[in-house]
Amino acid sequence: MRVAIISDIHSNVEALKAVLDEIEQDNISIIVNLGDLVGYNANPKECVELVQERKIISILGNHDRAATELKYAEGFNILAYQALVWSAKTLTNGHKEFLNSLQHTKVLWDRYLLFHGVPENPDGYIFYFFQAKKVFNYMRKKTPGVRVAFFGHTHHRAVWQRDVRGKVSKVEISGDHLLLDAEQMYLINPGSVGQPRQKQWKASYLVFTNDPETIHFRSVAYDVNSAQNKIREAHLPEYLAERLESGL
Repeated sequence: MRVAIISDIHSNVEALKAVLDEIEQDNISIIVNLGDLVGYNANPKECVELVQERKIISILGNHDRAATELKYAEGFNILAYQALVWSAKTLTNGHKEFLNSLQHTKVLWDRYLLFHGVPENPDGYIFYFFQAKKVFNYMRKKTPGVRVAFFGHTHHRAVWQRDVRGKVSKVEISGDHLLLDAEQMYLINPGSVGQPRQKQWKASYLVFTNDPETIHFRSVAYDVNSAQNKIREAHLPEYLAERLESGL
């Protein structure tokens, strides 16, 4: 079984379409979206509708939640907040109902945990060792038998592992392919489709194969100029357009 894992689309329909077009050319069985369909960019409605049309398995992101209740955006930085206010005005009640229906976590095939930030909290982060360790402990207590989790939110590709001794470490991603060790636990981030922050502008996602368990990181070119122009036409902050090209 081959699964495409996408995350942090953030209203960038050009990037989403480019990724979906590439996925269609591959032998993919299921697409999973790890949250943040909306925010930052200028096509929130179109992104929500594409995910609905494709019946993509989706998780609630912190921007998704804030678009339905702006009180959740009060702690966001000013650029994110302004974009969320605009998105909330743009989305219909139907779009918001869909976002509001999304769950914080899912377990796929009783074996793979899906969440956005950290389990049960889309605002939480996994950037540092202590954060990864806390999530591994959560998995051992709350989802016994689950070794592999996929998360988003940081916009950075990442692989964390926990060995049989309990040692937690970050795996250096030296290529686009990694074979998972059946004796270890993993936290895996595919990067961002709609606003990559790894100093490159291409949309990022990954393909997961469950037998054997492997991950393949992918980068897809898209019409970044069109996405930038739409941000400017919507009178969203200029930096949101500039950062797309620089991958920040």
